[in-house]
Amino acid sequence: MDKEQVRSLTLAFLMIGSVMLGLFFLGVETDVSDKPPTIAGEEPGSFLIGEVTSITISVNDESIEELELEVSLNEERISDTYVDGNGEYLADISELSTGEYTLFVVARDYLNQETTWETEFTISYPDEGVTEIILDDFETTIEHGSDAILTGNLTHSSIESCDFVWSDSDIEQEQLNVPMDDDGLFSMVFSELNENLTITMEANCGEYIFSTDKVIINYIVEKQQIDDENSTNEDNNTV
Repeated sequence: MDKEQVRSLTLAFLMIGSVMLGLFFLGVETDVSDKPPTIAGEEPGSFLIGEVTSITISVNDESIEELELEVSLNEERISDTYVDGNGEYLADISELSTGEYTLFVVARDYLNQETTWETEFTISYPDEGVTEIILDDFETTIEHGSDAILTGNLTHSSIESCDFVWSDSDIEQEQLNVPMDDDGLFSMVFSELNENLTITMEANCGEYIFSTDKVIINYIVEKQQIDDENSTNEDNNTV
């Protein structure tokens, strides 16, 4: 075999080797049989306290049973974070108070391939409105020995949460409950007034956000008629 034939054969073997090597590396580069985990989860956004009690997170991977899951809430690690047989994890948020939160999840497979996911949400209190004591129109000037009538309505979005009291002295030291119905209507009678009377009423309402209203009613007892009678008697006794 002459030199030219040897050279041709050598080039042919080199070409075949290059092609085979290229196919080998191509096969390695396109081997995508094991991908990193994927994560999907609920994103509640903003909601009122009690409306959302948990967040479901779904993880998908070729080997769920070998998956490692790390979950943190506002950068505090949550313990015992395992996915079930369907690749789901339930984050319990039922005990959270109002505020802003970030739930951060890391899923890592047996090849140490990892994927991260996070959601931000805000919990707030519902708008409960304000507490207001509304008094009806009534006479505050009372004839001596007559009755004083006090009627009105307590308004609030949660009447059942209200603490409604009254006092004819210092309401901080001595108080009685105001009798009212389920709609907040009340009616009180102060019988046979012989002297001026001051009534203080105070209501504190709210399930989450508390508000207060306070009213003071001054009854003036009119004694003019008695004074006139005394004056007449004195005149009749004059000799």
